[in-house]
Amino acid sequence: MGDQETLPYHYVTTDINHWYVVIKQGRVEKAKEMKKKVEKEFSIMEKNEDVAIYIQLLNLRHQLMLSYLEPDSVEGIEKAYKDVKRTKKNLAPDSLTNIIEFYYHFFSGMYHFRTKDLVVALTYYRDAEKYLDLLDNEDDTHKAEFYFKIAEVYYYMKETHFSMNYAQHAYSIFKEQKDKDGNLTYGKQMVQCQFVIFGNWLDKMCYEDALETAEKALNDAVKIGEQHLIGSAHFNVGLCYNHLEELDKAEKHFQKAYEIHREQKHLYESKAIFNLAYVKAKQNDLKTATALYKEGSIVAYRHKNQEVIEKLKLVKGMYLSFDLNILKEVFKFFKEKCFYGDMEEYAVAVAEFLTKRMERHEAVDFYQMAIEARRQIQRGKHLDAK
Repeated sequence: MGDQETLPYHYVTTDINHWYVVIKQGRVEKAKEMKKKVEKEFSIMEKNEDVAIYIQLLNLRHQLMLSYLEPDSVEGIEKAYKDVKRTKKNLAPDSLTNIIEFYYHFFSGMYHFRTKDLVVALTYYRDAEKYLDLLDNEDDTHKAEFYFKIAEVYYYMKETHFSMNYAQHAYSIFKEQKDKDGNLTYGKQMVQCQFVIFGNWLDKMCYEDALETAEKALNDAVKIGEQHLIGSAHFNVGLCYNHLEELDKAEKHFQKAYEIHREQKHLYESKAIFNLAYVKAKQNDLKTATALYKEGSIVAYRHKNQEVIEKLKLVKGMYLSFDLNILKEVFKFFKEKCFYGDMEEYAVAVAEFLTKRMERHEAVDFYQMAIEARRQIQRGKHLDAK
């Protein structure tokens, strides 16, 4: 390779940064285009370790984006993560810049959030946060993205105050990002922040605020025209009506969410079909619930979504075959994964179901599980990340 073909690394970093911007914006085709361009440039670039690991990190981030937006096109996400881990391990301590350290911990947290290892994800996010204020960058969108992602973890862990605070902070930053014509450039991310805020209102049992937020997010998603966002927005409205015990309205929105996510082959297809099956079972439409349970199992295995695989057992164990051993398997999974929010919610649901069946002795066991889950949440047990 002749010297005239060698590119200076600072030339390539401009395209790398552009690649990351379009990843953050969820512009899949543009991200794919920039990925190819960067990889081609890197092959003729002068050697630079920081740029090399930066590209590895963005490849992991790229794969994480695709795992949500185009799950069937994702290849080697585990390999991408292992490559980053191996490279980081082989580098000398304190040899990386603050921005690389931030991205390493941030993207590693995102990877473990995707695999539902919430405690591990939070550990990485906390390490990433140590570098956040050290970054010499006028662009606040990396901070907004971080605030949103950590808000997601805290939401799943039912740390409502932390989650709401981070989500609102992220939303306020995204809201300020506009192009030269005054159009929002992070509208999709604003909707995603609304999803987290909605979920926290729901957990606080502020159902009017939750429904208002969910419906606003649905309207905003429709304006943007992103199908996976519209599907998720319908899903959230359905969740709200489910909590309000307006099951017909919940079914309508879960059905719409499932149809959209199925068409898109989106990761949330499995979540939607579980909730649809659960609602149909609660409506005592067991024939439809059975069909949805079978279909949902296939979908969840296809997406390798262990959380939904386990949750579908709630439908089977309560409504389709009534098997306490199956139900106990689900709660063992919740406990192992520190899913104390789910553990509390569904333990109460199972206990109430058993009480109606006059199975009061068994119901007490599940009420105790709910109490224990609530105790763990209040203690912050799931936040003891190391």
